[in-house]
Amino acid sequence: MRKKQGFKIAINLIIIISWVVMMCLLIKKEGILKSRGTESSFRELIPRDIEVDAWKSLYISDQWAGYVHTTMGPYQEREREGFLINGVSYLRFNMFEQLKEIEINSVQVLDTAFRVLKFEARISGMTRIIVTGKRLGDHLLVEIMHNRARYKKVFEGKDDFFLENSILSIYRGKGLKKGDSYNLNLFNPLTLTAEPTRVEVIEKEGDLFVLETKYAGLSSRSWVGREGQVVREETANGWVMKLETKEEIEAYLKENLGHGVDILRDAAVITRRKLKNPRELDYLKLRVSGIDMTDFPMDGQRQSLLDETGGIVEIRALSPDMEEVMTLPYEGRELREYLKPSIWIQCRDPKLRSKAIEIIGDETNSWEAVKRLSKWVHENVEKSFSVGIPVATSVLVNREGDCNEHTVLFVALARACGIPTEMSAGFVYLEDGFYYHAWPKAYVGKWVHVDPTFGQFIADATHFELVSGDFSAQTKLALTMGKIHMEILEAEVRRESIDQD
Repeated sequence: MRKKQGFKIAINLIIIISWVVMMCLLIKKEGILKSRGTESSFRELIPRDIEVDAWKSLYISDQWAGYVHTTMGPYQEREREGFLINGVSYLRFNMFEQLKEIEINSVQVLDTAFRVLKFEARISGMTRIIVTGKRLGDHLLVEIMHNRARYKKVFEGKDDFFLENSILSIYRGKGLKKGDSYNLNLFNPLTLTAEPTRVEVIEKEGDLFVLETKYAGLSSRSWVGREGQVVREETANGWVMKLETKEEIEAYLKENLGHGVDILRDAAVITRRKLKNPRELDYLKLRVSGIDMTDFPMDGQRQSLLDETGGIVEIRALSPDMEEVMTLPYEGRELREYLKPSIWIQCRDPKLRSKAIEIIGDETNSWEAVKRLSKWVHENVEKSFSVGIPVATSVLVNREGDCNEHTVLFVALARACGIPTEMSAGFVYLEDGFYYHAWPKAYVGKWVHVDPTFGQFIADATHFELVSGDFSAQTKLALTMGKIHMEILEAEVRRESIDQD
């Protein structure tokens, strides 16, 4: 069981990312509410005497799993007046028979026009992240701190900014009608980017308006009453938030003390057909159902969607073309984004760059360098259960973790060597079915998937990629939880062996 944990634990990142994005701050930039043919700022619809004390319970698979508490009211600091928003978001669940918790505490100060002046959000539990923001004239300076890593970014803020504890959680505007829409930017603290987000009133159910929010390929819904109070929210991965009383939530906390939702119960995709040699396979054909495969990447080479209606997917373990292998470092322009550092992948850190150079030596053949890096990560990072969002520099020091730690360290080392590299995530076959997993892919003249967790220079064909990108991209995996089904149609070894050297 311990061995399997180290690989399928990629699901913990999906949990963290889904919860953080769901509860994170909403930056309202150029946000417009269209109503009765006129346009007005969303801020102008908020009553000046607004006071909020809202409690919401979170349910996963109809089981209580946490709560959100939001308060808002007048605020005065010296001679400055405005509004203060406090938020607490709490999630409790079981993972491998261990109780886990995530909590987000946030404080926001707004001026009398509901423009954000400053904020702080602390994410604790499975990971520790602090995000702060401060208005400087027409700009908003945002800083994220994770362990010893710090990352800053400045957003232009001459347009409206409005931050919320969760999507529309404190909305109190009135006069909604079907067809009204908002254009927003959702601030993602995992990437320090503001993702385009659209909120639209799609229908009315009794006295409630139904609002659909579309963000990064995900879609959620909110039910808003006549007084502008959000009474229910449903996320893309099926989580539900309901407006309840403080007393009800306190009772849930006591009743469920020491217990949590088994969030991994339905995460695995168990297959009827079992594979005896999954690590040796270089061809796999699957029938995938339960999700729209057109929402996920198919490069047409390693991974192809043969039949969109039938969900037939073909996967090949591709080797590099040795005659076209790139010489280090990469000097093109198209793939430069895959050489850049991020808060999680500090490929320009002096110690990390020094280690990368030490590992590859004077090697200029990109494929040989990739193999050296993969082998080093496989042999020097202990396989262990991990419960956080990994940072490459920390992994280099601690030398332990699951597939996420192996992947983020490999990506950082490879980028430090001038090799365009990216993270991939999806499923991999283990023993009885497919489990969530993460692994890297490197450009060596063409993209080649490798797996330092398994010690594979070429990732076998059971690596079914669903997303490509930094940890924020893994949010999209939430769409598959409890929904995706797979049937193995063909599985073959078409070469004598996969290149392992």
